[in-house]
Amino acid sequence: MKKRLYTDLHTHSRLSDGMLSQDDLIEEAGKAGIRALAITDHNLDCPDFEELASRHPDMELIRGSEISCLYRTSSGEEKELHVVALDYDSDNPLMKQIFRKDIHDRKPYVDAILEKLRENGIDLGTYETLKADYPETHHLGRKQIADALKERGYTKTVDEGFDIYIGNFGERRAYVKYPFAYASLEEVTEAIIAAKGIPVLAHLFYYGLSEEENRKLLKHFSDLTAGIGAMEVEYGKYTRAQRDELKKYASEYGLMESAASDFHGQSETQSLENAFPYEMYERMKERRKQYYSVSA
Repeated sequence: MKKRLYTDLHTHSRLSDGMLSQDDLIEEAGKAGIRALAITDHNLDCPDFEELASRHPDMELIRGSEISCLYRTSSGEEKELHVVALDYDSDNPLMKQIFRKDIHDRKPYVDAILEKLRENGIDLGTYETLKADYPETHHLGRKQIADALKERGYTKTVDEGFDIYIGNFGERRAYVKYPFAYASLEEVTEAIIAAKGIPVLAHLFYYGLSEEENRKLLKHFSDLTAGIGAMEVEYGKYTRAQRDELKKYASEYGLMESAASDFHGQSETQSLENAFPYEMYERMKERRKQYYSVSA
């Protein structure tokens, strides 16, 4: 019987807020039967992609990045969205411009969260002591703080750290609004398409929008990416009912279906074992080939 192969199009390494090195992540993905893998570290183009791919010839490594962008809702509220860029040309000048714009000095932001935690009786040290625990990361922030809260016994799980202290939702006892401006959704999708990549709207239900606002966003994203846009449908943290709803949205708005564990490291809610059929990426890859051969 032929062994079934899988894909995962949204994962993170220690270069941003994941727990594993890129090499270890690829090795673990291979053990899980994954044939095609995108490492999508936040606002970062993999600095040694070709070399990394050459070290793992059995893995179809996909160039990727999870890019933060700004979107304005009907009420005028500015929301941070995440768009996963897949299979793009890293030498494209518009993509380089997006990465330059979205990389910030995160020390003042982290310092502000650590101060709010101290006000809640929790001392995790300084930015420098936290950074020493994660020397490879270009994206020190809430994920590492949530890890530290769990490791030092202030919370039972990483998710609890977000829910009680630092997340966008929940009690928000030490929440600090991210103070920097990102590129707009329009700029990010324009750059990905100029670089002949696939723009994927990540984890729709993460943004806390109403159904009406979800539909407005999907319509706008579909218009911006007509013919080559995708959205995450098979998302590791979502229930079957949520995934079925996302599948209906994708069909209604003409978006390809993408698959994502959003893996940061083995935990109660994340696993590379929860993988997705390789055929999902094959369909996206074929669409990309047809789209850009026509558009060229």
